[in-house]
Amino acid sequence: MPKTLLILLCFPIIGFGQKVDKLKVFLDCSWNCDYDFLQREMSYIDFFRDAKSVNLHIIVKGETGNSRGEIVTFRFIGIEEFEGVNNKLVLDLPVNTSGAVKRDLYLEVLEKGVYAYVIRTKASDFVTLSYSDKEAGIKVIKKDKWNNWAFQTSIGGYFSGEESYSNSNSDMRLSANRITGESKFKSSFSINSSISKYKFQTEPDVTIKSKSKYAGMTYVKSKSEHFSIGAIANYSQSTFYNYDGSYKLSPCIEYNIFPYAESSEHRLSLLYGISANHNDYTDTTVYLKISENFASHLFELTYHNTQTWGGFALSINGNQILEKNDLKKYNVRISSDVDWNISKGLSLYYYAYINFDRGQIHLPLYEATYEEIILRQKELESNYFYYLSFGISYTFGSMKNNVVNPRF
Repeated sequence: MPKTLLILLCFPIIGFGQKVDKLKVFLDCSWNCDYDFLQREMSYIDFFRDAKSVNLHIIVKGETGNSRGEIVTFRFIGIEEFEGVNNKLVLDLPVNTSGAVKRDLYLEVLEKGVYAYVIRTKASDFVTLSYSDKEAGIKVIKKDKWNNWAFQTSIGGYFSGEESYSNSNSDMRLSANRITGESKFKSSFSINSSISKYKFQTEPDVTIKSKSKYAGMTYVKSKSEHFSIGAIANYSQSTFYNYDGSYKLSPCIEYNIFPYAESSEHRLSLLYGISANHNDYTDTTVYLKISENFASHLFELTYHNTQTWGGFALSINGNQILEKNDLKKYNVRISSDVDWNISKGLSLYYYAYINFDRGQIHLPLYEATYEEIILRQKELESNYFYYLSFGISYTFGSMKNNVVNPRF
């Protein structure tokens, strides 16, 4: 029989002064939230469009788990009269969880998380927290018969076309992963094939075929809350990149300034590795090679931070071929994105990256054909490429976001 709990869930909220009228919440969700559903079901709180207008900021972020399910972190950050009252809840979603089940579980976690704040508002007279005796017993943790191994396979494709054009694409994928607190093994395999046909009235028809294969494996061993060692192995075959076969093995080390357990909030890590490489090329390269062995090294600096003001991420990674008489063959990529709540109603975002590529040793000796160039079927020589998107928005008027009207 359900019982009402008059507990505070271990939150340090005793000692607050006069109750506020209603909890004001900004739901900062980047991971599959059904806003309309949550607003309907949580009518005892006020949702706001702007993070500067609230006294509780909820940040929802997700990561892919062991079985390709989702590990979703809910961070509750108190503001103004709730300053310093923070908490974190975690939801473990199995793979292929339906949208209906997922939104119910999101609601359950959010209701548990906001209870400690709602109890200090005038709406607390109408809100209770209950449990069932059936769930109150101690649960026995059963041994996983798969020993944390998770597998996924898929096969698919698509077809499109019109009178003068047709395209067909097929792909097959397989993954096998085992993730525990002490180690992580991830592997993926894929095959992709595409055929495009173009019909012209005055020119011969053109048929373009592209194929690719990929296999990748990563093993990481946790050595401490901040330090990890492991190795990355990759294989690829691609008509676009002129590879009959490209093989790479990279032992790596990584150090994270923050504990790995805090990855949903912030991360500042440096990864370094030495690689052994072997390439077999489809066509002779600009360096007159049909195959070659070489050494290289790699690094990656990653930083991200998600707070009530928004989020910032920066990544710098690169590879350099190690040749005694030539160290000018390298690739460096810099990417960054910002989502910034500047002031009440005003926000700014941007995403950008630039790639400096001096290591295109796989380019074929003979130039791409006209069709391959305009249809982007072959990689072309280029010292750099870049991408930039940005925007600014301003919201004014009513900041409340409680009303849901799905008509039309």
